Amino acid sequence: MPVCYREIIGEETEMVLWEITETEAALETGLSLSVEALQRLSQRKSDVHRKGYLAIRHLLKLLNVPPEMHQYDNIGAPYLTDGRFISISHTQDLAAVVLSSASVGIDLEQYKEKIKKISSRFLHQSEIHKPNEIEEIVYLTQIWTAKEALYKLHKKPGLIFSEQLRIQPFKKESIRGIGLVIEEDKTTQVTLHFRRFEHYFLTLATTK
Repeated sequence: MPVCYREIIGEETEMVLWEITETEAALETGLSLSVEALQRLSQRKSDVHRKGYLAIRHLLKLLNVPPEMHQYDNIGAPYLTDGRFISISHTQDLAAVVLSSASVGIDLEQYKEKIKKISSRFLHQSEIHKPNEIEEIVYLTQIWTAKEALYKLHKKPGLIFSEQLRIQPFKKESIRGIGLVIEEDKTTQVTLHFRRFEHYFLTLATTK
């Protein structure tokens, strides 16, 4: 079982990562997918997305989340029927699930050069100047995953990444940071947990 990373954060948040090394057929083995789950699987056109979907199901099984307990709301965000909070993410070769007693958001991204071309879409003016000791592609990926995690935690469509989601300055060695969700009537402060892997960056956003 290719669980490559597992961490308990605080007392009530658990994060697990799966390294996707299997074929799609191998990932289907050992899973009992409902009609709805099979429909969702068929809607994913690429091999990467189908394998990511299946790897997430293996992680849910590992975390003792029955298939009927894992649902999706009207904006497509996952939730659990037992009142716990969940967030999921997957990329080329990794999948991640986090469970918590409080709102959470997680994002996992592979380092890619193309992020430089789209950085103006998500960077706020205060985030343009990176710390000297951090490589540009790493810095941009860290900011992007942090904002994606904030967005998933807040679950409010229409938030503008470059204006309403802000990441406070951090250092290269930082494993925690602060994110802000800025709305017309309030600003919410969120704790960010940074995890660096060889080819990937992961950010977990928590309200505890």
